[in-house]
Amino acid sequence: MEKPVRIYQCDSSPDGILSAVFEAGVSGYGHKYIKIQPLSQDYTYNIELFSEYINVETSARKAENVLKTIEDRISREAYFFVMSALLSEEEDRGNVIYQFVTYGFTIGADITKALQLECVSRIFEIKRGVHNEAHFYKEFLRFQEVKKAPPVLMAKMEPKNKVLTLVAAHFEDRFNAEYFIIYDKSHREAVFHSAGGDSIIRILTQEEENRLEGMLDIDEKYADLWKVFFDSIAVEERRNYKLQRGNLALHYRKYMTEFMENN
Repeated sequence: MEKPVRIYQCDSSPDGILSAVFEAGVSGYGHKYIKIQPLSQDYTYNIELFSEYINVETSARKAENVLKTIEDRISREAYFFVMSALLSEEEDRGNVIYQFVTYGFTIGADITKALQLECVSRIFEIKRGVHNEAHFYKEFLRFQEVKKAPPVLMAKMEPKNKVLTLVAAHFEDRFNAEYFIIYDKSHREAVFHSAGGDSIIRILTQEEENRLEGMLDIDEKYADLWKVFFDSIAVEERRNYKLQRGNLALHYRKYMTEFMENN
């Protein structure tokens, strides 16, 4: 007998989505009749007639339980798929994660290879999108010196997905002896790394965002070095703008100092 669809609405944070996965899983309602809908002000939602809506309270304990169960009962690779999808801003990520986990409990470790299943092919696509974007920022993010004593480097990015943790880990290995800040304007958060020490990622207040924006407005010679280098090797006769756009999408150039206009 057909049942009405049950839609679990939750906070758009990783813990919120995983809490909804937990509640839907223990309900025993049947995965074919369940959807997970992370709520965000960036999306417009249509009310589905004859559907049952359930509001889910975020629980770090339930979220941790889901992740541990995925790793123990499915595989470490499946855990990696889910963690990657949680960094995405794709509107369907919550439902895709739920369906992927549900099938995973039945199929086991081979779930990551079952691309004939729509949820598996979709989570693979989401994962690839997240890591491709992180890779771009690892390659093209540029720092400028915003303080001289002690020297503090700062970079600004505006990613679609929540890739700050992935990008920060990359630069922590390479700039471990430096003080640096990576500011994610899209998600209003930043990572603060102390020289030779730890990093802290935090959600920013409006005042803190304004301060970081102000720091980046300072005209430093460190930023100018990239412009000089870029111009010195870019002989006009050898420029290939079509190739440049193909290799480096315009979206990623916004905060690269060699592509910024001189004031």
